[in-house]
Amino acid sequence: MNRRDRVYDHAKLILIFLVVLGHIIEPFISKSRGLEGIFNFIYLFHMPAFIFISGYFTKGKLTFRTGLKLSLDYFVLFIMIQLVSVAVMKGIGIDQYQFLTVQPAYIYWYLFAMFVGSLTLPAALWLGRSVKIGIGRVFLVSVLVALGAGYIDQIGWAWSLSRIVVFFPFFVLGYYFKSRGWIIYQVFPNRWMALAVMLAGALMMLIWPDLFQFNLVSGANSYAKIGLNDTGLIVRLVLYLTQWMMIMAFFTLLPKRPFVLSHLGTKTLTIYILHGFIVKGLIATAYFN
Repeated sequence: MNRRDRVYDHAKLILIFLVVLGHIIEPFISKSRGLEGIFNFIYLFHMPAFIFISGYFTKGKLTFRTGLKLSLDYFVLFIMIQLVSVAVMKGIGIDQYQFLTVQPAYIYWYLFAMFVGSLTLPAALWLGRSVKIGIGRVFLVSVLVALGAGYIDQIGWAWSLSRIVVFFPFFVLGYYFKSRGWIIYQVFPNRWMALAVMLAGALMMLIWPDLFQFNLVSGANSYAKIGLNDTGLIVRLVLYLTQWMMIMAFFTLLPKRPFVLSHLGTKTLTIYILHGFIVKGLIATAYFN
């Protein structure tokens, strides 16, 4: 039996903590530059890292059984959570979300994005084999598509299409690492180098706060909508390179031995779903005021 690699559990545990932290401080970022910087730093790498993990553990093959499992794990769950969350939010006086809409409610776009990504990857791999290109070139094509998609205003919030396209390269990259037998937390030779990379990412955000803004790192908008008509492709490419380096650095800094909270890394989906209701409930009760 293969021994469970706890590093990935630790990664998911810390990443879900950052997800929750980000949503808790979000109501305050318009009032505090410091909290806004922390919020943007979290978003710089936490969702790309989560999606990398999802890609790493995906099968990369689509059969009736895996398709059914994907539908139950992601799409059916997404529809259920979408309906319940909108109903609950309307019940507590939050009317910004609707039942019949192409925009996933609040944070639950991730479930739909994982469903689409899990279906798209096998199709992309099959197409790659048909034209005799490997997974490396499939990854490169996914990057080029994401870079070009920023010029199409129609690829935006609807169906979370922009986020799906922009984050899909991280999904492919995760599968790429797994298919090559690479260990992401062994890319950097030591933790000091990894720490330097994380600090460099934070420094870049301090120097260019308007560049690494939420509207860019969230991946939800076209270049035109964030004022990057002419430089959007270059900026997103620089952002990708920064995020890839920070993801590898993040994994390098993780503890490799189990500890008392390690098992919570297997419960991140539950935490992800429930905390959205809690945060919106706190907002409805004016707690953050």
